[in-house]
Amino acid sequence: METNTKIGCMAGCLVSVGIFIGVVFLFSLIMAVALRGCSEMSMDSQDAIAIAPQDANQFKKVWLSGNGDEDAAHVLKIRISGVMSSQIDHPVFGTTDDTSAPTALRKIKAAINDESIAGLYLEIDTPGGGVTIADELHDAILRFRQSSEGRFVFVHMGDLCCSGGYYTAVGADWIMARPTTLTGSIGVIMSTFNIAELARKIGVTDVTIASGENKDMLNPLKPVKPEHVKILEEPVKQLYDRFVGIVAEGRNLPVEVVRQLADGRVFTADDALKHKLVDSIGHEDEALEQVKKLADGDVRIYGYRKKNGFMSILEDSLLFESSDGLIKKTRKALIEEESPRAEYRLR
Repeated sequence: METNTKIGCMAGCLVSVGIFIGVVFLFSLIMAVALRGCSEMSMDSQDAIAIAPQDANQFKKVWLSGNGDEDAAHVLKIRISGVMSSQIDHPVFGTTDDTSAPTALRKIKAAINDESIAGLYLEIDTPGGGVTIADELHDAILRFRQSSEGRFVFVHMGDLCCSGGYYTAVGADWIMARPTTLTGSIGVIMSTFNIAELARKIGVTDVTIASGENKDMLNPLKPVKPEHVKILEEPVKQLYDRFVGIVAEGRNLPVEVVRQLADGRVFTADDALKHKLVDSIGHEDEALEQVKKLADGDVRIYGYRKKNGFMSILEDSLLFESSDGLIKKTRKALIEEESPRAEYRLR
């Protein structure tokens, strides 16, 4: 009886120690992943873009569709959706099939050095967003086209392909809108809130120590100064001029013609085709046929997926995904900058 009791106590102790070690290990692993994610999330937009991998070995190429044989042209399908931001939104809690602008940029840069890829098939569904990420995507598309003779880029628009999304799209060889697409919104916006009058009424006083009179521009707790507005109008104008020039070059249109269209308005697919902002209108079947024409033959459509090691599996597990509504959004709110910024974005 005594022997059985000792064995039972020993077994219980071993189980307890095992559980304790397991909990400590799991907690340490989660903290390591979270700290890595926080570090990546805290990078500014330039850092997020700069680390984009150039090596196609970062991804696994997965066959998606197309009935061509092995000799058929390999076309990489990349989807861009949601508001375009340079910040990496999901290094810890996201999924492997990310459609954010930074991930699309990484895939395009990887494809430049992937000799098996003959063309890109971009699905773009976005109201636009950050100026820099749109410009980086446009530049990467041009560099892909120039990296090898015969390479091409095809864009198929979704519900929205506006502002920064359209800026990205005009780097392509062919742009196809869906019949229900809204596109255009060519222009720049910089906005913020001013609650100076409200603050005065409720007795809130702003105390800001600044090194110069222009360092405190657009302080929401102080009345807006006309001279500050004038200062900010200049960079907005320069970014607007760049946008107009990019569209004019990409669509082979006179700058004066583009300026007439670039007042921020959105266009239906039919109007966009009439103004030569897109090349055609069609659904998936028409899109595939156009890709075949650009490839001059049959195609096989592929996608890039992250190579899944243990860390990636953990990050994509239910433990993290179930936190999407709280942890992910809370962390994003904590790092999001409050200062106004210029955007290529539909209001």
